[in-house]
Amino acid sequence: MIIALVIFLVIAFMLFFGAFIIVRQGHCALVTRLGSYHTTLKPGLNIIIPFIDTVDRIIDLREQVLPLASQSVITKDNVNIQVDAVVYYQIVNPFSAVYEINNLIFAIEQLSLTSLRNIIGEMVLDDTLTSRDMINTKLQQIIDIAASKWGIKTNRIELKDINPPADIQRAMNVQMEAERNKRAAILNAEGEREAAILRADGEKQATIKQAEAQAQKLKLEVDAQASTSRNLIENLKEAGATKEVLQLIYMETLQKLADGKANKIFIPTESMTALGGLAAAGELFNQQATQAKNN
Repeated sequence: MIIALVIFLVIAFMLFFGAFIIVRQGHCALVTRLGSYHTTLKPGLNIIIPFIDTVDRIIDLREQVLPLASQSVITKDNVNIQVDAVVYYQIVNPFSAVYEINNLIFAIEQLSLTSLRNIIGEMVLDDTLTSRDMINTKLQQIIDIAASKWGIKTNRIELKDINPPADIQRAMNVQMEAERNKRAAILNAEGEREAAILRADGEKQATIKQAEAQAQKLKLEVDAQASTSRNLIENLKEAGATKEVLQLIYMETLQKLADGKANKIFIPTESMTALGGLAAAGELFNQQATQAKNN
């Protein structure tokens, strides 16, 4: 009787605690009932029927990282390069990831490698080296379409390294050095041109400033001489100089102008009123000319 009671208690204990399943956060559990898929358990405490329900698989729903080993890929221009990449994927449908594909990791790896070969095989080496983002995007699209029935989603794919052969790398280094020298020569030429332009502008501005200064100086001299002439006329008037004296001074000035030897001749406007008319001025001019010849 005691043995039977112990057996009963053990069975009851197993049934009681076997009915409780705890699933960790970020995971899920696939439960089969009598060998057939029954339900998917979410994180937390779950209850199943012991001996009838069985936890078939625990699935990690977090993002997974799958590194792709370095592979030899031939470009469109027949250059053999070594390429390796990393695939970031996540299971979004646990049922499909377990029951729709036999080996999910191997399938993703092989699909990624074959797709990568196809994409790079349609590109020349220079485009391959400068179009990583385009290759990543196109590869992700291909894998998403092909692996959608497996219940996974590729979040991103990154090319780690693209390694051309050693001779190609040496040629590329020589080309890059030539490009750097070319850019340096262009920059030096542009700098010399800018410097020449700046020097020419500076000389131009200096010439303009000198001309303006000379013009200003000449203007001041003219103003000073004109002021002197006006003062002379005023002094002669105050001294009681007659009209004929003023006309004589004016005609002497005209004679100097006619000789063309004077550099600057200033004719005060005040003396115009002292002439009394063109006829008188002409007569006095003739008299002065006659006297000059006789002398």
